[in-house]
Amino acid sequence: MDYLLILLSVLFTTGGQLLQKISATKVAAMPAKAHFLKSVFRQSETWWAVTCLAAGMVLWLVILYRMEVSKAFPFLSIGFVLVILVSRYHLNEAVSVTRWLGVALICSGIVLISLS
Repeated sequence: MDYLLILLSVLFTTGGQLLQKISATKVAAMPAKAHFLKSVFRQSETWWAVTCLAAGMVLWLVILYRMEVSKAFPFLSIGFVLVILVSRYHLNEAVSVTRWLGVALICSGIVLISLS
């Protein structure tokens, strides 16, 4: 159950971060005369991002109540892996071989920590 909560927290947090990127990309495509903050807060993705990040935070507080922080915290790095995957396959961003090696190291570390 604890690992499911960690996964949900990471998914919400990662989703919120990616929604922020989508919102910022939309604002960047607007005419330069647009007021930046006003434009950002008019994007529905911004509000979905805030909602996702808040849900992730609440779940994380539940996780910290239930688990040792030294065991729970490293699982947040799953978010780095998810962001790289979504960046590459949904946002069509280039991902270098070095980043893929970093993903492999992160995954290895998560496996080692989960076994402890």
